[in-house]
Amino acid sequence: KTRKASRRKRNNKTKKKLSKIKKIVKIFKQYPKIFPRGYFRFLEGTLREKFQNKEIIFKNGVVLTWKKYKVNPGKYTKYNFQKGDIKINQLVNKKQGNGKAKKIFLNFLKKHRNVNVILDVLTTNERAIKFYKKNGFVKVGQTKFGDLPGIIMKRKKIEKIKKGG
Repeated sequence: KTRKASRRKRNNKTKKKLSKIKKIVKIFKQYPKIFPRGYFRFLEGTLREKFQNKEIIFKNGVVLTWKKYKVNPGKYTKYNFQKGDIKINQLVNKKQGNGKAKKIFLNFLKKHRNVNVILDVLTTNERAIKFYKKNGFVKVGQTKFGDLPGIIMKRKKIEKIKKGG
């Protein structure tokens, strides 16, 4: 392969990624009550980073981003959250209520059942809170998004039950 060909391939990958990021930003903009205008200042950069770190799923109009902690996360240690655990950053569905976000989310949780999963959500986002509660999350604390109140929710890791005895 020539250098030119591999550069072209790399450029195509970059263009595809940028086009995905534009589509994702459009999805977020559908929900101004959850994601206010100021939220978008760093969103594209954050999404680029999520793609780079393989901490994003973008499938069927659903966006799920997360962070797997490589060190103890100071802010969440009081909730028994430690290195290797996961914080969900965003879960957004282009078409709310179609079940696609739930499917992707539950598959993600199943894949990561051996670690704690934590997230924070605006207290005004009642639909999301109800969804998370239905899917095994409990409120463990309070937080703020700027000056907006939020809650911290956690799903405990699922311990394997020993068979026989």
